[in-house]
Amino acid sequence: MQNRATENPNATSYKDRRLRAVYRRELQNSVFYSALIVGAGITAAAVAGFFQAPSAALVTSVLMLPLVLASLGAARVVRRRGRRYVIPIGMLVGLLPLFSTGVAVLLVPGGRAISMASLGLITLAFAIFIPLERRAHVVWLILANMVMFATVVAMVLMREPLSLSIAAFITGTIATVLSLAANDIQLRRRVQMNGQLLAVRGLYSRMKDHEQDLRRQDEFLFMQQETLVVQQAELLRLNEELESIARLDALTGLGNRLRLNEDLAALAARIERNGGTAGVLLMDLDRFKRLNDCAGHLAGDAALRGVADVMRKTSRSGDGVYRYGGEEFLVLLHDCDESGLQVAGQRYLTAIEAAGMAHPDNPPYGLVTASAGATELSTVNCKDVDSALHDADEALYVAKGSGRNRLHVHKRAEAPTALIQLDQQRAAS
Repeated sequence: MQNRATENPNATSYKDRRLRAVYRRELQNSVFYSALIVGAGITAAAVAGFFQAPSAALVTSVLMLPLVLASLGAARVVRRRGRRYVIPIGMLVGLLPLFSTGVAVLLVPGGRAISMASLGLITLAFAIFIPLERRAHVVWLILANMVMFATVVAMVLMREPLSLSIAAFITGTIATVLSLAANDIQLRRRVQMNGQLLAVRGLYSRMKDHEQDLRRQDEFLFMQQETLVVQQAELLRLNEELESIARLDALTGLGNRLRLNEDLAALAARIERNGGTAGVLLMDLDRFKRLNDCAGHLAGDAALRGVADVMRKTSRSGDGVYRYGGEEFLVLLHDCDESGLQVAGQRYLTAIEAAGMAHPDNPPYGLVTASAGATELSTVNCKDVDSALHDADEALYVAKGSGRNRLHVHKRAEAPTALIQLDQQRAAS
């Protein structure tokens, strides 16, 4: 059983509200069952006294009945409001057997020896089973000894043998000393138990803190993982953007030679696999070097951007437009034969001239114009795209040599133009 001593064995446990609640609940249960046992014991003592002294049975019953009712009432009160009044009720319950023993000693002469022995054991048992803090225990011992002293005085007044009074005094004294020792042992035991309990609770608290730390680390790692996923997605997007930028011409925004090589290889593979034809249209701006010389490189760059914009607007959906190098542009025309090349090439040249970009040193037009060479890409030459590009280059410089601002479509039957002539024409363009 527990009491205030178990609530406050040391400062730490006293400050712990949960420990105090546990101690009060345990003490409440202890006092409740002690009150029931005390009531049953007093009743059993009354019955035993009835058989030993039938003449005093009525008086004994009248005196014992209030004690039994008091124990039952204490059990009822401690069950309902025991947490508030548990200490006083527990002390009252411990005094009830003393009153019962005193009545038995005075009214049942035949059972005085047993009653005197039980008188000494009551205080000892109470200290063992309901340990009180020292101050409360001393108060209870004073009350118990007052009851015992009253019993001894009553025995003297009733002219009982002096030896019986001395025996009662000695029994009470021994019981008091033993009760103090037993209560002190119980308090020390409670302090040790409280220390162990607090240690376990401290360990549990540290485990909870560690669990919270792990949970916070998990949340942090989850956030880091989410951030990493976002960064990976952003990195993939930037890589795709870089790959796209790496395949675009910085000045005009058209596809560069890298994009041309990839698209041309894919187109040639498709023709080789599925058949069909495509067109390669290579254009070169007329007298572009003179435009840079007379108007400056900024004007030349503006002309290149303007031509690129015209070509984007003129091209069909699915056709590829590229800056081939310098002032040269190339168009890949899907599903296009030689007749289609003639129409498409003329459409591009007309659109460039119609854009009206000034070129003072390009007589007789005075505008930016272009010459174009075209060749058909089919199953015959798709395995060697370099030869197809060379054929388009030959056709371009045939157009240059024919007066510029015109288109020439390469015929497979045509004799190849000498490379020296092409280089000379390229320098003159």
